[in-house]
Amino acid sequence: MTESKCSRLNGTEPFEAAASSLFAPLRVTDPGPPAFRAVVNHVDIGPVIVARIQANAATVTRDRRTISSHDQELMHLTLHHRGTVAVMQDGRTATLKPGELFACDNTRPYRIIGSAPSDMTVLCVPRANLGRHADSIGRRTALPLPAEGGIGGLLRYALSAVDEDVPGRGPARAYLADAFTALLMAAFADTTPERASVASDLADRIRVHVLAHLGDPQLSAERVACRHGISVRHLHALFQGADLTFAAWVRHERLLRIRRDLLDPACADRSTVAIARRWGVLDAKHLGRALKSEFGETVSDLRRTQRGS
Repeated sequence: MTESKCSRLNGTEPFEAAASSLFAPLRVTDPGPPAFRAVVNHVDIGPVIVARIQANAATVTRDRRTISSHDQELMHLTLHHRGTVAVMQDGRTATLKPGELFACDNTRPYRIIGSAPSDMTVLCVPRANLGRHADSIGRRTALPLPAEGGIGGLLRYALSAVDEDVPGRGPARAYLADAFTALLMAAFADTTPERASVASDLADRIRVHVLAHLGDPQLSAERVACRHGISVRHLHALFQGADLTFAAWVRHERLLRIRRDLLDPACADRSTVAIARRWGVLDAKHLGRALKSEFGETVSDLRRTQRGS
């Protein structure tokens, strides 16, 4: 991994310390013998962490004793490459095969049991960056997600490609972090039960249309419904059962792009008002509060990150 940090660890204690510093405090036990060994490579991509872990058989536990209010709240998405792994969270248990993905929410207890040497890549995204999608993903933890095709396949390829090259600095890195975050959200939006009720051709056409017109301040449920020859009531019905209502989804997509631009050094000379207007938000008076609510960061926080201070 470009700019990655590699650790070769002997014994569960050094591995436990390294994993805890990366993900949040946890406990590691191994069945032994042989002596426990692990190799951990990780790279920080803005707020996102990607780690490749190769280790002997072991059990990783995050329980009430290790969880504290000071921990960074993360969603972990793990791509399982090799070995036999069982994962448990919130009463759900699954045995993962190589080539499958699974998520864990580090704000709640979980356990990962490797009964043989394993190899996995872990993507860690702050829950705040996922907005309301974090709760939806949280209801699907410890369940296998195929990574052979579709969005799961894209995630598998992207996580595997991190081994080869990651841009060193600059806006490309911020966009890459956004891309991983978006892929994580998309993978679960494409497979969760909440998605099923809006997974029609019409709903998909509406989503594509809206994403192409986010910069239009006149974008509204009424205009979108008229454009697609349906009533506003029908439009809202298409989004029933989804994590977000139509209006909340549009708002989230706009805030996601405003946040991206505020982090981009190429937009350093553009005012917050100008960036907001680019994405159809003409009144930026409450923008800071909205960003704080959605992502846990204010405009000032994002500008400071942009400047690298």
